[in-house]
Amino acid sequence: MEQTRRSRKKEQTHRAIMHSAKVLFEKNGIDNVTIDRIAEEADVSRSTFFTHFESLDALLGEIAAEEISDILSPLEDGSKPAIETVFSRLNADTYPYPYLMGELFMRSIINQGISPAARVDALLQQEIEQGGYAKMREQFSSKDISAFIFGAYFGLIFQKFMNDEPFENPDETNQKIQKLIKFFKN
Repeated sequence: MEQTRRSRKKEQTHRAIMHSAKVLFEKNGIDNVTIDRIAEEADVSRSTFFTHFESLDALLGEIAAEEISDILSPLEDGSKPAIETVFSRLNADTYPYPYLMGELFMRSIINQGISPAARVDALLQQEIEQGGYAKMREQFSSKDISAFIFGAYFGLIFQKFMNDEPFENPDETNQKIQKLIKFFKN
């Protein structure tokens, strides 16, 4: 029983650190947040932070991996078409933390090697190859089509930033990207 309680406490502390970091990153920007500030916000010591994460980059990496996992998790049962599901989930995850998600995706994309964003892209390309898009594939590769859809999604998000619009209605963005996917599919 003691081990279970200790494990739960450790997991709660880990989650508190991650949550505090997300809130601070969103509010202040990734480059303006320190380990000390995260530890203070999570109500833990600096050494406790380092018990859970070896660095700020390790924390960011775990947040990015968790977000990608969250985006891909609904696909495990195979009940919905992958592309629609991925973008619906991405949209749901973006709205609470739009600045952080944009930054994490950009860091993931420009990261060398196989990034979490590359895993999502590979899944989308596979779905495009198998799931329609015949007219589009006459003119463009599955890689191009995936890039067009990703670009359109982030274009909608960046448009909100450029116009200083609040991130209040995720359904609006989701409906637009879903319409575009249907258009490309036909």
